[in-house]
Amino acid sequence: MEANDARQFLSTFLLTQFVAWDRAGVAAAIMTIHAADAFDPCVDIPHWADRLPISRGQRRQYSSAASKIATFARPRDEIHIWDRLASRAARHRDWVRNGRVGAQYLGRPYGADGRHDYPAFWRACDQARQEEREKTDFQQVRDRLIADFRHGAGGDVMADPVRVPDSFIERRLLDKLMFWEGTLLESRPL
Repeated sequence: MEANDARQFLSTFLLTQFVAWDRAGVAAAIMTIHAADAFDPCVDIPHWADRLPISRGQRRQYSSAASKIATFARPRDEIHIWDRLASRAARHRDWVRNGRVGAQYLGRPYGADGRHDYPAFWRACDQARQEEREKTDFQQVRDRLIADFRHGAGGDVMADPVRVPDSFIERRLLDKLMFWEGTLLESRPL
């Protein structure tokens, strides 16, 4: 992984709009994340969110970047991508699951003490994933995506279940579903 590879990754996943990254440092971080013997998303995403190297600008928590990097560096690990719109969808699902009682807090990311609370977001996404697994339409789309990828629709890497397990494809489907739910909730307040 070289600095230019990190630049391409950061640009592809829309992570260059608000921060100037130290690309060589990000490339090194990606390789460190990939090579780690173990990875606990609820511990390691917050760790890396605070430590991804920037070249200039204000230091803040980069949960979106850390979770996107970890998702692709560690496709076998159960990682959910931190996103403003996915957070909105997860909050709405929590609210519905809890009987629509109390405030929805749709516009706020999961937080604790003024910081991103990735573990709370992760739990909400994991609960959403369990719920979606019970739905026929989600099962059908997931199974179709897996079959398409295994037959080469995403190239050699996506066709290889050793490199890209079915659970990765399922989580990416959930990420997209939550993104679009959040988009709908943002455009049509309840």
